[in-house]
Formats: sequence, C-alpha cells, structure tokens
Amino acid sequence: MRYVVFLGCMSIGAACVEESPPEQLSAFERDLAPQLLACTACHNNTEAPEGGLNLTDLNTLTDIPSQQMDMMLIEPGNHLRSYLWHKVNGTQSIAGGLGQRMPIAHAWSEENVTLLGQWIDLGLPE
Repeated sequence: MRYVVFLGCMSIGAACVEESPPEQLSAFERDLAPQLLACTACHNNTEAPEGGLNLTDLNTLTDIPSQQMDMMLIEPGNHLRSYLWHKVNGTQSIAGGLGQRMPIAHAWSEENVTLLGQWIDLGLPE
C-alpha cells in the first residue's frame, strides 16, 4: 500500500502527481515518482519489459535481485547496495554491473540521483 499514489500515476499519467498541492506531496511523490514514471516507457508491466525491470510497481523492486549482477535492485537503507541507484548514477560498472547509465535518452540530474539515494537510505519512506 506504500505506493498507491505512485501506482495511480503509472496508470493515468504524470498529471496525477500535480493533483495535490505541492506542499502536501511527499518528496517521493513530488521529485522521484515523475522521474521513475518517465522510465516506464521501456520498464513497464508488459510481458517482456526492458531488462526484466518493471518500474510501474515499486513494491516489486525490493527483495528482488538485479538480473545484471549480484545486488538487489533496491536495498532499503543502503543506496550503495541498490543496483537501481547505480544505474541512474552511472556507476553500474564500478559496482560490478553491466550496460550503460539509465535512462539512456536523458540522464537524471545530480540532485535527483541524490534524492533517490537519500530515499533508499531512509528505508523508502512514503
């Protein structure tokens, strides 16, 4: 139930993030959900999402190992042990992973990568 707002955004588009006044949105809803939403063009709940990664439901990203290396996709409490963070940070090869920085078309800003790391380090707060 933690990501109900996020899941709703996935099904109806980014406009739902703007329905609540900005001061009522959590940092995740305001800053990270739109960034991850942009990634769902490739990483969605189809039969064969890119890299086997479905970003339409963040509940499926915890306790799930990466398909590219021996690391969890998201390790709550430790962004340095979270492969998703390494992929958007561009440090996947240093961490022992494969491929290139994500998203390919438009890299995340340093601020958003930092926010993702903080969100993971705080244990994925709502």
